[in-house]
Amino acid sequence: MSEDLDPNRIRDVEIKRLEELAALAYRNAMDEGLRMRTRESWYQKYTNAVLALNQLLKDLQYKEYEKRLKVIEESRKLRRTVLSANDARKLFGPVTRRVQPRKKSSRSPNRKRIG
Repeated sequence: MSEDLDPNRIRDVEIKRLEELAALAYRNAMDEGLRMRTRESWYQKYTNAVLALNQLLKDLQYKEYEKRLKVIEESRKLRRTVLSANDARKLFGPVTRRVQPRKKSSRSPNRKRIG
C-alpha cells in the first residue's frame, strides 16, 4: 500500500499520462478530417496538458536543485567543523595574496583641488 502512495511514483504516473494525453490531443488537433471547432477544443486540451506537464517537470527540477544545494551546504558545514586554520595550512600550505600595485594618480602633487 505504501508503494502506491509514494510521491515519486505518483508523479511519474501523472507525467506519463500527461504525455499520452498531449500526444493524443495534438494528433486530433492536427486532424483535418475533424470540424474546426472540435480541432480547437483538442488544441486547448493539448495546451493545458503541456502546461501541466511543464509545471510538474519544473517542480521536479526545483526539488533536485534543493537536494543538491542541501548537499553542498552540508559539505561546507562539515569542512568548516573538521578543518581548523592550522590543519588547513598544513594541508594546503600558506596562503599568499598577490595585490596589484596601485596606479599613480593623474593629478600632479602640487596642484590644489577646486571645490
